[in-house]
Amino acid sequence: MWRLAITIARHYMHTLEMKKKGFIKNKVMEAIITRSVEKATLIPFTHVCQPTFESDGAWSVWSQRLPNVIYIVKFPFTIKIFCCTCEWALRGNMCKHQIVVILTCVDIFQEDIIHYYGTWYGSHCGGLGHMFANP
Repeated sequence: MWRLAITIARHYMHTLEMKKKGFIKNKVMEAIITRSVEKATLIPFTHVCQPTFESDGAWSVWSQRLPNVIYIVKFPFTIKIFCCTCEWALRGNMCKHQIVVILTCVDIFQEDIIHYYGTWYGSHCGGLGHMFANP
């Protein structure tokens, strides 16, 4: 019984610490990111091209719907915030192209992306570097 009480107390203290840092759930963002992750998992890794010397650190993601369209995603470790040339990302959202690049270049769980970007801190501060620095 006392182990359960200690576990609950630790969880409560951890939650308070995360709230101090701004890791407060944002249900709207969590739903958007969840949907983007679901869409990203449908993109085959063969449609994702790693950066080359000529691409200046940018990844290429071939469109599945429009065969002649290639979206350019800035490499996440060279800039703090992702950027992609798709319309969804240009409106300030985290798009499926950005997420598929994260899943391709980093060994990370989809749930971690949702938990991070689905918080107030993650949706406002963004950046893959922040996600690793503040788990």
